[in-house]
Amino acid sequence: MQRIVKIRVFLFLLATGLAAPAMLSARSVDVLSGGETARSIVPDHDVQYVKEIAIPAWKKEWDQARDLYRKGKTGQALVQYELLLQKKSNIDDARWEFASVLIQEHRWARAGKELDILLAHEPGSHKYLLARARVALEEGHAEEAVKLYGLVYQDSPEGKDGVTALTGLVEALDRQGNSEAELPLLETLLLRKPDQPLLIKRGAALALKLGQPAKALDLLEKVICHQPEDPEVLRLLARTEQRLGHVEQAAVNWQKLIAGHPGDQEANAWLARYYEKAGNPAMSLVHVERLLQKDPVNAELMLRAARLDRKIGRPGKALDYYLLYLEIRPDDTLVRIERSQIRKGLAMELIALIDGPGQRNLERLWNDLAKITRDRTGVFSSMAAWFRLHNNSAAAAEIEKILRRSSSLAAVPGASIAEGRP
Repeated sequence: MQRIVKIRVFLFLLATGLAAPAMLSARSVDVLSGGETARSIVPDHDVQYVKEIAIPAWKKEWDQARDLYRKGKTGQALVQYELLLQKKSNIDDARWEFASVLIQEHRWARAGKELDILLAHEPGSHKYLLARARVALEEGHAEEAVKLYGLVYQDSPEGKDGVTALTGLVEALDRQGNSEAELPLLETLLLRKPDQPLLIKRGAALALKLGQPAKALDLLEKVICHQPEDPEVLRLLARTEQRLGHVEQAAVNWQKLIAGHPGDQEANAWLARYYEKAGNPAMSLVHVERLLQKDPVNAELMLRAARLDRKIGRPGKALDYYLLYLEIRPDDTLVRIERSQIRKGLAMELIALIDGPGQRNLERLWNDLAKITRDRTGVFSSMAAWFRLHNNSAAAAEIEKILRRSSSLAAVPGASIAEGRP
């Protein structure tokens, strides 16, 4: 009872303009407002008339309109209803059927005009008010819908009309962006409809948005046991746990979401940061590369992947990402220095293979390097520079010969340096 009183006070303030809506949210994903459909309103029988001697013309026209509608000829039925009402404008039941079919056909403006006539005749009719509120909502007049739904709810908070009005009121406030007003009404609606997962998830999202993560968690715990793999529930749980400071539990929920939806951008982005902060670059890289699959030209992701590969000891893969990054950001001096350092490090590893036991010739080394990185030219150029610096011009010349040949063969489809001798 106390909740109903509070809601009635709020609705009064809305109606008098003293409670200004706070524009905080985007339009919700589902339309909660419902009501009767035309098929439940247009009877499946003809008009009943007591005088059997002289059947009036309007009765025949009304019967014809109903018959056309029952046969699925909706357009013709609408014309027939209109003709009837032009001759007999005081038949509210016929106008109500006409308005209901217009609503079914999403002809909102015309339906609104017919409902306004009906409301002028019977301003307190719940069914007319609910239908008019629905039309206002569909036409984008959320403020008007709030007032109309509010009138019905104030008048009859209990019963079927009260639930319909409350449902529509929640939707209208959502369209209006008034999240602060929407949440308590949605909680009231959940008391009337406790087993509605969509409403529960919507309430949790609202609570989280309004900075009430504990309330969001309470709501989500009502659905997670029944929908343990629902991606929306897992996403909300992860966000909620994070807001509450439960980082490890948030990670668990993001991982559950990823298990069923490996390409989820938000989950991968969160887990990439989480594992990087936790000192696990290999796992962070897994999620960064998944992000790159969805956004393959993202320079920042390329650079993160390059640096993570470098951390886990994969210089060849790191060079590949540096190469891609610098194609997009060629003027990034710092990254060019990083790439040069990796090239030198990989070059020294290869030079050790040449000079040490198990020596391999340069051509074989060049071909093997293709399995490690696309940046063979950069690595071999770094090797040549090292040999020249250490007065081994012969080795440097052999490397440069391979580089020239690879450059010329690159223009020939299917050609390989293995086809000739350096």
